[in-house]
Amino acid sequence: MTVCLTGDVHHMSLETRDQEYMDRTEVEAAIEYAEIAAEYDVPVTLFVTGKAAEEEPERVKRLAAMENVEIGGHNYWAFNTLVHKGWRGLTGSWNGPRPFQRWEIRKTIERFAELGIEITSWRDHAYRHDKHTAPLLSEAGITHFSDTVKPDGEVREGDGLTVVPINTPPDHEHLYHAFRTPEFVAENDFEGPFGNKSREPDEWLEWVINSIERSVTDGHTATVLTHPSCMVLADEFMSFNQLCQHVSTEFNSTWICKSTVN
Repeated sequence: MTVCLTGDVHHMSLETRDQEYMDRTEVEAAIEYAEIAAEYDVPVTLFVTGKAAEEEPERVKRLAAMENVEIGGHNYWAFNTLVHKGWRGLTGSWNGPRPFQRWEIRKTIERFAELGIEITSWRDHAYRHDKHTAPLLSEAGITHFSDTVKPDGEVREGDGLTVVPINTPPDHEHLYHAFRTPEFVAENDFEGPFGNKSREPDEWLEWVINSIERSVTDGHTATVLTHPSCMVLADEFMSFNQLCQHVSTEFNSTWICKSTVN
């Protein structure tokens, strides 16, 4: 079976807590991330916001031109507009009304198309989707959707899409980096599918590798989420380098767009 290495890349005007600690843009970090993966002939899927393509078009074009990179969609604004915030207040959904969500999906696809980039894979920012998301993505020509964290998740078909779950512990929620210190985690009430603990880079890497091996042994595609921003902030890509080395020697790897039902 195969491994999919994936990451999410955001526009700097989003002003996330991670970005406060960075000395480069997320797209710049993604280029370095992809270059490291390329050293080991490991393909990576990077889900990029449409706004990042608007703010850094030449860098995004450079990223997309790399032979080992697949670009996927990651919403346009990452739910940071008044429409998103107002709709969340009214309904609890981050995605906005169905017509707005449909428009935003297509706006994202069109923005990448203007740069000569075709996207067929998608991950919503922070895994936030609603009942309309998958049908709207399928309608817009998206074929693969990686938007669920599930430890025992398997690739499946649903709503006209190939659904590729993240089935290893995501770095942002479980790796000490930037603001996510032991003190922060101790005071935070986060609880996800992989529990509530964060780990130091070497321990997190061992956890991820064990999760990959378990998924592959069970006959499933192993999907890993390693953000370029988290990887640079945690230990200047040392763990990511080791992960790529391990994947290249022990497993087959591919892009999300190549994932198929087992």
